[in-house]
Amino acid sequence: MIGGRRKFFAQSLGLGVVVAELVPLRAALASGDEPQSELAAMQAELIRGVAELRLPDAAAPYAAELRAVRADSLILDGSYGGVIADMYSRDALASVTVRVGSHERDNGNFFGAGNVQPNFQLCFHPDPIASRKRLWLALDQSYRAASAGYKAKLSAIDRLADKDLPVDRAALPADSQVIDLAWAPNATTLVDPDSARADFDRAGLRALAGELSGRFSAHPSIDNGDVIIQVLRSHETLLDTEGVALGRVHTRAVFGVIAQTQAADGMEIDHGLALHLQHAPTGEQLREQGAALVDQVLRELEEFVAAPMLDEDYDGPILLGPTAAAQLLASTIPVQAGGDPAPLSDYGSLLEYEPHWQERLGKPVMPDTIDLVDDPLAAGFGHYTRDDQGIAAQRVELVRAGVLHSLLMTRRPNKHIDQSNGHARATAGGYLGATISNLTLSSRKRGLDQAKLERDLLDRAREDGYEFAYVIDSLRDGSVLGSVPRDSAALFTSGRKISLPLPSRVFKLERKGSATVRTLVRGALIAPVSMRVFRRIRAVGSEPRTLPLRLSPGMAGGFGAELGLSGLLAQTVDAQVTTPALLLDGLELVVEHGENERLPILDHPLRR
Repeated sequence: MIGGRRKFFAQSLGLGVVVAELVPLRAALASGDEPQSELAAMQAELIRGVAELRLPDAAAPYAAELRAVRADSLILDGSYGGVIADMYSRDALASVTVRVGSHERDNGNFFGAGNVQPNFQLCFHPDPIASRKRLWLALDQSYRAASAGYKAKLSAIDRLADKDLPVDRAALPADSQVIDLAWAPNATTLVDPDSARADFDRAGLRALAGELSGRFSAHPSIDNGDVIIQVLRSHETLLDTEGVALGRVHTRAVFGVIAQTQAADGMEIDHGLALHLQHAPTGEQLREQGAALVDQVLRELEEFVAAPMLDEDYDGPILLGPTAAAQLLASTIPVQAGGDPAPLSDYGSLLEYEPHWQERLGKPVMPDTIDLVDDPLAAGFGHYTRDDQGIAAQRVELVRAGVLHSLLMTRRPNKHIDQSNGHARATAGGYLGATISNLTLSSRKRGLDQAKLERDLLDRAREDGYEFAYVIDSLRDGSVLGSVPRDSAALFTSGRKISLPLPSRVFKLERKGSATVRTLVRGALIAPVSMRVFRRIRAVGSEPRTLPLRLSPGMAGGFGAELGLSGLLAQTVDAQVTTPALLLDGLELVVEHGENERLPILDHPLRR
């Protein structure tokens, strides 16, 4: 029965590896037997640490958690026909977290101390003795930090108890039913570490990167560009002292194209797109799609350079194409629909770190025709069956008929929801937070085709006093390009406003006689918005599209995280967004004002 259950779990995770044979560790430790496998040895050390780690006048630990990853990574960078980077690396790292106190109140979610996760190196090949010794040292370091953090948190709660300051659930009376950490699930799904080197088509992919980057030479108006291929194969493990033992093997790849140039007025412009893959490709498999992507980036960047600047600010209705609509959702929902409460500090709850939708549960957040569902169990780029805290994945109706019904929950409760719904996602780099999986926006009202959407857009714009309107086809992808290369593109804000990524492809839409004319423009910024912008969805398109994405989880994540290709695979998880085009009021386009200076330089050698 046990073997059958292990086989079922391994198959459900899609793991083609042997399931580990775990011994009953507590019985083994009591008898003095040494665990034989690395996994069993590390779990034994976690249990021993919680049972025996003690400091004078300090609370005892009640739980400990280990996350380990062994990863093979290949990075290739081609530029103008040559390969300028060809790096293969192997990494084996782990981190440990000790929790002091109890589930009702522990050292977690306190700003400033108590959440140290010491990292330590593992051997490339599983080694029970070496790993257990390194874990022992990390446990001691984490426990000391957790003890200090727990004392500081209790002291802050005492100081805030009689003050009229915003405090979170941690400042509630001791008999409150709200807790700091939900209890762990009963889940054992473990796979043995596979220490064999990953089999990447290094030679074929290197040749492809060089070959396709040679296409830049035919575009002398482009100053610089790269074709970057990355492949990451990671074996990730979670062990804790509350019965959770999880393992998975992921192979992920990205084919990215980035390019930069300067317009005649001096504005620095970049552009980049990526193909996201969930397998290790060969050079031949990527050739056709890769060539098309290179050509698309070069063509569109040349169009940006030739496009006129946005000539005035605009606060009328805007039509977001399906790609831009998906990117808008991915910039906001993964972050602002998260369930983690604001962390406590010495001065009360840091509400600026609390997702905006937590205060909107049970209230309208979208028109009553709109539903928003996240379903990790559905087939799609973000599919999984258990999250990275061992909780069974659940389909979550975030918004039903416009009303917010739930949040993306991890094991950290808030004052509204006390249990996880399986949306804790961890990156290969070890960062964990709530985020989406397969997110779908749908309308209960029939959508409009593109021609009707554009007519409706222009009609609404005329009511606002404009004889034109704007269509945004896509937003700038910072996960591929990194930060914006010019200071004038940064729009700073505070309070409950959200800064969105720059528009990438923006078209001015005008009626000229019986025809509708689209003109590409550049130099547009989207003014910071609140989540109320989704209340102003006026119409939706009739053709939903699905966009695969790689998102950083947690409050600093979403599509707006400017990671760049160098950190993409290690710092993100896989997700997708399905949505039709959206016609919105409430977005404002503003002109990017900046000093663009084109300094005298030698002519580009390819422009002669």
